[in-house]
Amino acid sequence: MSETKIIKIHDLINEIDHCIKHKKPFSYIRWGDGGIKMIHAIMTNDKSQIKEIAHKEGIPENKFMDVMKAWAFFSRKANYIDSPQVYYDGFFWERCRKKFKPMSKKTDKRLRMWRELYNYAEFDNENYCNPEVNFLLCLRLGNKRNILNIMKDRKIAFITACKDIPNKLSKYDVTLIPIVSQYENHYEACYKNTIKIIERDVKKYDLFFVSAGELGRIYTGLIKHYGGIALDMGFIAEYWSKGDLPDRLLMFMKKNPNNELEFKLTDEGNKYKDFI
Repeated sequence: MSETKIIKIHDLINEIDHCIKHKKPFSYIRWGDGGIKMIHAIMTNDKSQIKEIAHKEGIPENKFMDVMKAWAFFSRKANYIDSPQVYYDGFFWERCRKKFKPMSKKTDKRLRMWRELYNYAEFDNENYCNPEVNFLLCLRLGNKRNILNIMKDRKIAFITACKDIPNKLSKYDVTLIPIVSQYENHYEACYKNTIKIIERDVKKYDLFFVSAGELGRIYTGLIKHYGGIALDMGFIAEYWSKGDLPDRLLMFMKKNPNNELEFKLTDEGNKYKDFI
């Protein structure tokens, strides 16, 4: 087995539920390839990559080091952070772009550097979850619970730019904390105000979902810091809003015909069910 121990989704679901019931602060933070690219750009002083990320994520270039320091602080405090090692150990499907088309050599090289990059960023946390945990939490695996079971009868806050999320999740008690989309100057437009809302309202909710890009990692950490429970759900907000799975997952996951909010494994994905 891999030296990098990854928590199973069923165990993670149980831990989240336990923390909600007993009001224990909790967070998991995913870096994925986006966070890794940003750390790599800072470490190598890749000015063109920094400029590209700054424009997309709405983070001023002179704030990059401050953001990474906050990442490091909250990463060390998180219950779990993700590890790309799952893509290379043979127990989970490989990272790809579409069907079996491999990711770019540049992205592959950076993901394989994850330990060096995490060390540089001073994350110092070896409690790992799968980078695809946000989608895996929505899997219907036999009669096991998923995140939708945990959401029932809980008060949920959702930090996202997908404004129709409360309507899409109308069966649940969901309050929207709106932010701007990518390329809309996130830091200047809503970063400080979102932090104020978290600090003021964190105890009002049983659970926070955060889909807010690179600055969202900070929101997730702050929610735990102030005593709440936060899950970095990433593009699950866009899936629930628009109904489109990322291309890289289409070979392995599909919509559950009985519930459009959750997934089932395809025949190809089913090969890995014992390791999810």
